[in-house]
Amino acid sequence: METKDIGQQVKKMYDEIGAHFSRSRKKKYGKESFNWPIVDHYLELLPPKSSVLDVGCGSGRLVSGLAKNVEYYGFDFSRVLIEQAKKDYPTRKFAVLDATDHKVWRGLGKYDAVFSIAMLHHIPTRAEQLAILKNARKHTKKNGVLVLTTWNLWQIRYLTNHIHSLALKRENFRFIEVPYNREWKRFCVAIDKPYLMNLLIEAGWKVSELRYVDREGKKSDMLRGQNLLAVARA
Repeated sequence: METKDIGQQVKKMYDEIGAHFSRSRKKKYGKESFNWPIVDHYLELLPPKSSVLDVGCGSGRLVSGLAKNVEYYGFDFSRVLIEQAKKDYPTRKFAVLDATDHKVWRGLGKYDAVFSIAMLHHIPTRAEQLAILKNARKHTKKNGVLVLTTWNLWQIRYLTNHIHSLALKRENFRFIEVPYNREWKRFCVAIDKPYLMNLLIEAGWKVSELRYVDREGKKSDMLRGQNLLAVARA
C-alpha cells in the first residue's frame, strides 16, 4: 500500500469513529482534566499568558487541562474530531489541517509551547515525521518547549498485533495495525527511543527528556511503558 493511501485510510477511519473515539477520551484523571497526568504536569508549568500550538489535537482534550489565560490553537486532519472540539470548547481556536501538508504551516506564527500528544505514530514515513518536527520547531519561539508523546507499541501486550501485521512489515518492520472497537485497524508506526531521538536532533530540537512512561508519568521501560515521552527546546 502506498504511504499516501495509508494516510488517507487513517484520516477516513478517524472521521468515521470520531464521535465514539471522542467519548472514549472523556475519562477524567483529575478534577477537570481529561488528559493523562503526565501531560497536565507540563501544562501546569506554562507561565500565565503563554501560547500553545496543539499539533494533531483530535477532539481538543488538551484544553481540559489548560489555564484560561493561556492562548491556544489546535489543528487536526479529522473534520469530525475538530467539529467535536469546537462543540466542547467553543471559546478556543481549532482548524481542520493536515500536519503533513507544508502549506498549512504558513502564517501560523510562533508559540511558547508546542504539544503533540499521540499523533506522530500515525504518520507513515520518516520523511513526513521529520518535516512535522521541523515545522513545529520553526513555529516555536526561542527557548520554547516541545512536549510530545507517542504510543509505545513495543510493549509486550502488542506482540500479537505485530504478528498479525506481518504483511505490512514487509515494507517496514515498524508498521503495525492496532484494532479499535473490533471493527477498525489503526495503522501505526512503532517508535522507540533511538528512533525518536534521531528525529528530534535532525529537526533541530535540543532534547531534555526522553523516556518510556506510564500514564501517571512514572518512568518505565520499553516492554511495559504505555507511552514514549519527549521534551525538547527550540
